Amino acid sequence: MERPTHLVATRIVKRFGGTTAVDNVSITLHQGSIHGLVGENGAGKSTLCKMIAGVYQPDAGTIEVGGEARRFQSPADALAAGIGLIAQEVALVPTRSVADNVFLGDELSRRGFVNRRAMHRNAAMLAEELGFALAPTARVGDLNFSDQQKVEIMRAVARRSKVLIMDEPTAALGPQEVAGLMTVVRRLRDEGTAIVFVSHHLQDVLAVCDVVTIMRDGAHVRTTPAADETEASLVRGMLGRDM
Repeated sequence: MERPTHLVATRIVKRFGGTTAVDNVSITLHQGSIHGLVGENGAGKSTLCKMIAGVYQPDAGTIEVGGEARRFQSPADALAAGIGLIAQEVALVPTRSVADNVFLGDELSRRGFVNRRAMHRNAAMLAEELGFALAPTARVGDLNFSDQQKVEIMRAVARRSKVLIMDEPTAALGPQEVAGLMTVVRRLRDEGTAIVFVSHHLQDVLAVCDVVTIMRDGAHVRTTPAADETEASLVRGMLGRDM
């Protein structure tokens, strides 16, 4: 039985000057499903994700959330609608701690005051759950890029978004950290989250995704159950030919 639909993007178009980055692409995200998105660099994957998450506004097409047409003017608008984004570019406050960044804009409070003790405790629990060796009190500006990416992942997971877009979330992670993230991704799916999983690591896509969409040159190639694909078939779809 097909899962309930949560978000539908229909015939989405995005142009940058004379270049069409996304050309009439449609994608349907179901509750409790992990939707893989693959393609070469420049295929339009990140641009599509950023339109769904409110970073860019489509030049044409519609986005419906829960059956209601929406037009997001900013990532804050999308976040208010339950759409979270883990982008490849980190967007953290370097002078603040790991815990402060994880709960930025969604601070835990007690009697009207920010409850940093609870934030530190929850951030530490989340880091342990994900397998990340991060101290909640560490200053983000002192962390390397890989650890900053982990803070981005923690922040998105902590918000329990209804739609979670993960753009290359494993690129800066080691094998043990990838395994921890995959466990959390599957748990979020089982709790009803609709997840978009963008990755060049095709083995990760096939291991964790229920459905896969292939994009090439800004256009939609096909959407199929992940069980019907192999790494070789995904590569053929991405390149338009055998490797």
